[in-house]
Amino acid sequence: MQSNNPLFKKASFIPSAEPMSINGAINKTVVMTGTAATVAVLFFFYCMNVGYTNSPAMLGAIAGAIVGMILAFVAAFKPHLSPNIAMPYAVMEGLFMGGISAYYQYRYPGLPLIAVAATFITTFALLGLYKARIIQATAKFKAVVISATIAIAILYVLQWVMVLAFGNSIPFLFENGIIGLGFAAFVAVIASLHLILDFDLIERSNEMNAPKYMEWFCGIAMLATLVWMYVSFLRLLGIIRSE
Repeated sequence: MQSNNPLFKKASFIPSAEPMSINGAINKTVVMTGTAATVAVLFFFYCMNVGYTNSPAMLGAIAGAIVGMILAFVAAFKPHLSPNIAMPYAVMEGLFMGGISAYYQYRYPGLPLIAVAATFITTFALLGLYKARIIQATAKFKAVVISATIAIAILYVLQWVMVLAFGNSIPFLFENGIIGLGFAAFVAVIASLHLILDFDLIERSNEMNAPKYMEWFCGIAMLATLVWMYVSFLRLLGIIRSE
């Protein structure tokens, strides 16, 4: 089988004599999320203590994002390495979140805490809807979410190219106007809906007797979604605060 998360689309496996379990995947996700949160909090307070002028916030965020992305791609193509990649990945995601949180805290005091609350509330709400079978990862649902994710990724790549090569930005989409606000809200919604794909991945992996290492793989996929959600809420709330 394959993951529905575009970042982990290449991952596949064959049934195992020692399969994973749903509880195992949940436990791995909790451990990874706790590790990422701990690193994020420590780096956040360090950045706040040294002050804005000397803060390594953005340097840490960029380093965490780049290394974390590399580790995620390795897990996608070599899922059996997930047990070795999972904790370093969690540390890098924590570094990224801590740095980006400090940056937003400098600009909009209190905003990271609101984004954390929004992320947890959305996560538990979607889990409840999924458990109640109100929202399911149907083929149409997957196609819409994945297509939207690919479109968002292309826009972000274009934005980076324009900024790095020309010093400009895509008009309106990444600005603080009404269009920028709408785009940020759209990204936050798509990021959140990826949780449904992750819940489905865990259930289907369990049903198909996936190998034990898939517990860590599912944890990586889930953490990637949670971090994307958090950053999306940060940006959305930042635009609202700036209005």
